[in-house]
Amino acid sequence: MRATQTGMAVVALGSLLAVAGMAQEPAAAPAQAQNEVRRAIQWKTFAYTCEGGAKLVVYLHETTAKVRFEDKQYLMMQTRSADGGRYSDGKVAWWGKGNGGFLQEDTPDGDGKMIVKDCQLDKPLNTGSVTGTVSYLQRIALPTNAVIQVQLLDVSLADAPAKVIAEEKINLGQRQVPVPFELKFDPAKIEEKNRYSVSAKILVDGQLRFMTDQSYGVLTQGKPAHVDVILKQLAPAGVK
Repeated sequence: MRATQTGMAVVALGSLLAVAGMAQEPAAAPAQAQNEVRRAIQWKTFAYTCEGGAKLVVYLHETTAKVRFEDKQYLMMQTRSADGGRYSDGKVAWWGKGNGGFLQEDTPDGDGKMIVKDCQLDKPLNTGSVTGTVSYLQRIALPTNAVIQVQLLDVSLADAPAKVIAEEKINLGQRQVPVPFELKFDPAKIEEKNRYSVSAKILVDGQLRFMTDQSYGVLTQGKPAHVDVILKQLAPAGVK
């Protein structure tokens, strides 16, 4: 009898321990939490048109870039550079600055073979502009086929030709001076330490009739972004 009672007590104790163990087990995670899907990466897309009309697309997410060109796709990481716009997979590098960029082989000397260059955004980012008017002092009318050419120039180097940053050609038509202009440019091409000016000229039947004879500084070193340009009339060919 005593043995039987002892056995029953052991069985009862085992049952209690089993129940206690079950109570201490953590509750199973909901099926929804277990099957939760990670949010898709949000890529920013930038479409470019490069030399020869070639198309290139760059997808950016934080420090990662995917570059698609022709039938290839390159997965790259951002690398150290002066403007922060360089990405590389160790073999190929994408350089993006402002509204432009290029794709080249990545070599230690930075002079790898160019894969495609002269890439420009199909939808430019922030665009700067220089505005103003073009006129002359003579009280004469120009023919309707006259063409006004206005340029934004980098004139920083005195011993080198001026570099054209932006240009606008205006068909005069029925208008007369002063004629307004707007030169749109990529802000990434403007360096604060450099000097820039606006130059203009008027041509009739391909012949130069008026042109600027002084510098109209703009943008940097305290210069404005709006100028009223006065042109000087040139003597007809053969007349001194």
